[in-house]
Amino acid sequence: MSIQEEQLLKQTNSLRAMNDKAYENFQRFRLGEEEADFYDHVKPFADEVRESLEEWVPHVLKYLEKRKPDYIHAQQIDQLAENFEMVSVSCFQKDTKKKRFNEQYKSIEYTLKMVAHSIENVKEQK
Repeated sequence: MSIQEEQLLKQTNSLRAMNDKAYENFQRFRLGEEEADFYDHVKPFADEVRESLEEWVPHVLKYLEKRKPDYIHAQQIDQLAENFEMVSVSCFQKDTKKKRFNEQYKSIEYTLKMVAHSIENVKEQK
């Protein structure tokens, strides 16, 4: 596994942790009684997710082009980025639909898990 792939794996796992954090925020603010403050909670989290995605997406697309893993395509990465940006804000909103949020959360987790698994398999093959 190259240094770039190790870095990509770290970034991917970091995004998985952020996705879990979004789910925790959903449980706390959407389903709980607590109100999220825009400047203390929403904006910092959404900015962190956006910045991480802006760094991760070009690297993962380059990885996909180079390694051509089965079952992962550029369109999925674009969809993940779009869903993740929405989830990073909607996890704080009281009017967020539970079913839709859960579907987006699971979709993000699935794609990130597939990317991580693909990188780890490259590691094992060498």
